[in-house]
Amino acid sequence: MVRRFALKDDLKWFSSIRYNLDAVLLQIDLDCRFKWCTDNKLHLNIEKCSILSYTRKAQHLNHVYKINNLVLSRSDSITDLGIIFGTKLDFFQHIDSMACKAYRRLGILKRKTREFSSEIALKVLYYAHVRSNLEYCSIIWDLNYRNKIEIIERIQTNFLRYLFYKKNGIYLQDAFSSRLRDIFNMPVCVPD
Repeated sequence: MVRRFALKDDLKWFSSIRYNLDAVLLQIDLDCRFKWCTDNKLHLNIEKCSILSYTRKAQHLNHVYKINNLVLSRSDSITDLGIIFGTKLDFFQHIDSMACKAYRRLGILKRKTREFSSEIALKVLYYAHVRSNLEYCSIIWDLNYRNKIEIIERIQTNFLRYLFYKKNGIYLQDAFSSRLRDIFNMPVCVPD
């Protein structure tokens, strides 16, 4: 059974593909939808169309899907509503991407606030531009992946060390960083 999900100008087709017949049925549905779009003068950007397969099998069916006789590209990941979905549904790629983005934003924040002295202003900027990015869709962060959680905690510790430096004029060594959260009354990024 082929199912569809639509949001604004975005449409997704999905189906459980266990046998070659399932793949053929999905292709037939794609052909029908393309014909409907053509009949109604709706343009499809076929270059933006791609295939992503989720499976636990070592060998899965790699059926070639086409729209208007153009082969659709197969992808290892897709970004949808700001979340990176990979073929294993483990979200490692998404968390790594969010951490890199947060480090970049933290670097910009530190460069642009050299003249700031207000702890409150710095915390507001951190929450608005860095932490909000980390907390977006945090439900997908599995607490079993402790190393990913530690990456997120390192970003906050980096900011807290900067905040301590702005307030006291010295950078703390890593051994003392764990107490910074208590000093500045900031919650843990991802609670245990």
